[in-house]
Amino acid sequence: MPPKKRIFREDILNAALDIIRRGGAQALTVRTIAGELSCSTQPVYSEFGSLDALKEELPSYAAKRYLHFSAGSYKDFALGFLRFAQTEKELFKFLYLRRRGPGETLLDDANYEETVMLLQRNLEMSEQDAREMHRRMQFQCYAMGVMMATDYLELSEEQIGRELTDFYRIMLRHYKSVQSDEELRYWLDRSRHLI
Repeated sequence: MPPKKRIFREDILNAALDIIRRGGAQALTVRTIAGELSCSTQPVYSEFGSLDALKEELPSYAAKRYLHFSAGSYKDFALGFLRFAQTEKELFKFLYLRRRGPGETLLDDANYEETVMLLQRNLEMSEQDAREMHRRMQFQCYAMGVMMATDYLELSEEQIGRELTDFYRIMLRHYKSVQSDEELRYWLDRSRHLI
């Protein structure tokens, strides 16, 4: 009878993420994973075949573990992403500051469809405008996340909230063709569940 399996695929993925969290992507080797799990390198090779195959699966696993969350508002989605950049700097760099393979999207957004629907419904926007506005908000969040993860910028949650709200107002003015402060207040009121 073969020995009972004690190291599973998810154990290996979690160990790999823990190694990256502590030492960055450059610390990830089959040997460091084996050391983390107190085993030989055999379970890693049995499950994945190679370190490259493990690294291919790791981004989607990390995104599901750290970036899939429920949010009560549009702003909450952005705050969750930016908290991740601030608290999990090495994982953020692994996910977002790496060369992408052919066909990989620029930004991983597990909440994309839900977010676009929120914008469409609350702001009475076409799907195309909602997608475009969200794309621009993503770029803003991505830039802030990169600056925070690389220690270029330190922001409190209050400062992050103000930055997001200010940029959201700029986007509202553009996409809703807002002409007056009164009109802006109307759309901000319509956005109360978004920001």
